[in-house]
Amino acid sequence: MPAHSPRSRRRFGDYELLDKIGQGGMSTVYKARHVNTGEIAAVKIASRAVINDVHLSRRFELEHNLAYSLSHPNLVKVLGNGKADQVPYLVMEYIDGPSLAQILKIHARLSEHDTLSIILRTASAVTYLHQKQIIHRDIKPANIILNSQGNAKLADLGLIKNLESLSRLTRSNIGLGTIQFASPEQFDDARAADPRSDIYSLAATMYVLLTGFPPFGRGSMLHILNRKLQNQFEAPTSRVPGLSPAIDAAIRSGLQADRQKRPATVAEFIKPLAEAQKGRPTSISRAMAAAGAPKLDPSDSSAEKSGSKERRNGVRFAVEVEAKCRAVANAGGQHWPAWIVDVSSHGLCLRMPRRFEVGSGLEVYFALQGDTITSTQLAQVRWVKAAESKSWLLGCQFVKPIPDDLLNTIVADFMEHTNVT
Repeated sequence: MPAHSPRSRRRFGDYELLDKIGQGGMSTVYKARHVNTGEIAAVKIASRAVINDVHLSRRFELEHNLAYSLSHPNLVKVLGNGKADQVPYLVMEYIDGPSLAQILKIHARLSEHDTLSIILRTASAVTYLHQKQIIHRDIKPANIILNSQGNAKLADLGLIKNLESLSRLTRSNIGLGTIQFASPEQFDDARAADPRSDIYSLAATMYVLLTGFPPFGRGSMLHILNRKLQNQFEAPTSRVPGLSPAIDAAIRSGLQADRQKRPATVAEFIKPLAEAQKGRPTSISRAMAAAGAPKLDPSDSSAEKSGSKERRNGVRFAVEVEAKCRAVANAGGQHWPAWIVDVSSHGLCLRMPRRFEVGSGLEVYFALQGDTITSTQLAQVRWVKAAESKSWLLGCQFVKPIPDDLLNTIVADFMEHTNVT
């Protein structure tokens, strides 16, 4: 275990790590106690992928630089940053309650009153960010946390974009965000995100809270993206027949694939929501404020964990198969040359001349047996490493495991096992 790993010691910098409360591709978040002051905080520690990647390291630093000066009652406050054994970390306000994603694991859906109370508070934080020329780009139930008093706090500014910045950290044709909640334009080119992208995510979050269902169903990334682009979602009132028509209309307008058809500002989006909430108590219901949840990672997904475990437990074969790929969100986009350097039934490793962000969906094309067999596989990028000769290694998980007969065809002439772990 590397010396800097939090698992190998309970202390990290000036903090004693108490419990893991969240994990994503770029970081792990711990509840922690300052060893001198006893202050309880949330410490966000950069992952190995960030440490080894200059672009991700810069993004991690940018999160602190942009967020440190922000202060709003519905934003999780960033308190500071530092390094321990060359590993960067952020110190944030600790929120003593569950995320909405955790609450939805217990409650099938939330009431109209509680949903409006939460969304109006979250929208206040988003409005504040937009006034500061900052786009959040990752609004979703996992990033909205309720404290013990029932106040909603918007967390995780790791994908924030400063509209006034000249930074090129978000490069053309790189998609960022979470598939169910991010706007379609974010998966074509994340630099295209604007305030209407956050409005889309607020609407998608509302839909899930009220109905208990993701607006665009379940399935592969390509399937969901196609439904997004075609505005193929059931109206909220078809899921919740007694829902206020004004709320139904607000959600439908916010979920339009064409951003020109969405409300232009958060204020415009929430106006009918605030009207619907008039005359009701402003607080979240007592039952919701007291809602408990198991200690789960806010970013936890059973499908993701299962897939990761299967990838680790599968037999991986070293191969040299020529391929090409493109982002699933950009159907007319450029195909990039690539080489498959190892493969299992659950994923593969690609070597290629360009970098895709962790979480990106890829269509991978390759031909076998003298071009007599052509296969197209959908995969999601799990990790990225710089390689020699200005190339990148991308560890990818298949959306669906490939059949054994196709795997056998791929490795027929390359029977060297790289490892079995």
